[in-house]
Amino acid sequence: MASESWKGELEMDSAKSIKTVTTDVLCIGGGGAGVMAAIAARKTGARVILASKGKIGNSGDTIMIGGSYSMDGESARKDYGLKKADPSFTKAFLFEQIVKQSFYLSEQPLVRQFVEESPPLVYACHEWGERAKQKQAFTAPAGWMLSGHSLGVALKQGLAETPGIETIEDFMVVDLVKDGGRIAGAVGFDVYTGESVLISAKAVVIGSGGYQPFSVSSTNSDVTTGDGIAMAYRAGAQLGDMEFMLFIPTALEPESSKGSILPYLLYAIGLPLGTLDEEGESIEIPRALRKIAKGSELGKVIWNYYWSASGGLYMDCSKLASMPRFVFNLGFKAMLNYFKQFYKYGHYHSDDLFEFKKIVLEKKKLEFALCSEYSMGGIVIDDKMATRVPGLFAAGEATSGLFGACRVADATTEMMVQGNRAGISAAQYASNVSSPTPDESRIRATIDKMNAPLAREKGTNVLAVMQRIHKATDRGFGPCRDEAGLSSALGEIETIKKDELPCLAAKCKSRAYNYERLCALQTENLLTCTEAGLRAALARRESRGFHVRSDCPQVDNDRWAVRILEEEGARGMSLTEKRPEVVSIEIPAGKEASIADYIVKEII
Repeated sequence: MASESWKGELEMDSAKSIKTVTTDVLCIGGGGAGVMAAIAARKTGARVILASKGKIGNSGDTIMIGGSYSMDGESARKDYGLKKADPSFTKAFLFEQIVKQSFYLSEQPLVRQFVEESPPLVYACHEWGERAKQKQAFTAPAGWMLSGHSLGVALKQGLAETPGIETIEDFMVVDLVKDGGRIAGAVGFDVYTGESVLISAKAVVIGSGGYQPFSVSSTNSDVTTGDGIAMAYRAGAQLGDMEFMLFIPTALEPESSKGSILPYLLYAIGLPLGTLDEEGESIEIPRALRKIAKGSELGKVIWNYYWSASGGLYMDCSKLASMPRFVFNLGFKAMLNYFKQFYKYGHYHSDDLFEFKKIVLEKKKLEFALCSEYSMGGIVIDDKMATRVPGLFAAGEATSGLFGACRVADATTEMMVQGNRAGISAAQYASNVSSPTPDESRIRATIDKMNAPLAREKGTNVLAVMQRIHKATDRGFGPCRDEAGLSSALGEIETIKKDELPCLAAKCKSRAYNYERLCALQTENLLTCTEAGLRAALARRESRGFHVRSDCPQVDNDRWAVRILEEEGARGMSLTEKRPEVVSIEIPAGKEASIADYIVKEII
């Protein structure tokens, strides 16, 4: 831990004592959303603690990205003098694209907030990166490509330039605590020492990312278990859009690159690549949609629609391999020179590009799968990033409502914009309320939960349960769904929740860096998020964005142009529906025969 300001101990009884610290605003998450919230709250005048399950700026999904952050081209050219920016890419155009490509499920006040507030924040982060001497390559219409490591360094530069923020690393927040109906802080433990800690806070910002329940995911670490989403749910917040997971082409071979998004990048840059099913038959995409897919974020939803029904997928590299060798080598060298701006020469992250070249030339095909990169679902917020629980705010991938059924704008920009607004809102809220008194019974219950895997002499193997979750979601909650598969997966999740979760036990009983204990606590969170996703996917009897139902192929705006919200009820998870709020673009009526027909009508 980096914290030095512990204020004493709150004695629960002789067996349970907990170290406490007090602040105005607690920000949870060491990536862009948490860091931006901490900086904004501190600049607003609040006392701030930033807590991260790993190393700030160098853990979780932040270091896994290989992408960009951006603003509208009009602001980039006019306000920041970026001559290469495209001024025709206006705020109005960006707003329209997000709304339409969300399949009209985006909350338009959130889209407006994103569009209006992104330029100064994106530019500020770029400047942090420049001062930290990180490589950033400008891309049209108005953004910068960079590695996850470089983004993390830029964020840490921003922290360094904002004195007074207390940071706690390697700290797992387990549950939120309340004072009556309002938030009063959180309880967690130091991963390395096992020490229990209460952070008493007037306001909490959750910026801890999304959830990934699958055996293989893209650009996600194995700690992406929806911790913040599930904590907010248990504290009384609503969840929304949990059925929508963003799937992209992801490597399955070589084994060392399993989970890499290099196949997506190769398709995205427009190389002459085909796609084969498991029988070796070509999967064709209509020309008009291929044109949209090339170089566009919308390409992800197009590929998902056409490829998701195949049991096996192969990138057809035969045209590449049959090129004159000098032409192939020139193209390969250009790719090496591009990636060396951000990674070790010959690599993309840890992927050996020369190994990919060998597979292309020898096998002429590369096995891949559609794997989840990002979860559109999360905590329900308003345009101030406030939840319905007083004092609880959220930002970034942990939230829902901005991107609806399909994320087309940069997730890195989302976490900057929403993190900043959440920090400001949390600080303003904290300045107007008295110090809370955390519910002592809730603190006791959380300590009991944290210690339960250590106390059980016999029980269920934690890692085996996690594998069961993965198998269930791989079969029933993947890129192509139907009622039978979803129902089977939900039944398995319910069984695990009822029979296995209460019995999770760690073989090692030490509190000091106990990986099984950490996984046991993450399992509850992942089960909550996965159950919410499956229930919403079963309820949504249509196809929309990344929710492809083979048994319900229509896009049905008459019935399903609504968000599915979930909350904890007396009898378990309760579902309601909400029509997205409109600012300027009306939600169309009618039905389209398929997702492809919708894209042709609404996007082209």
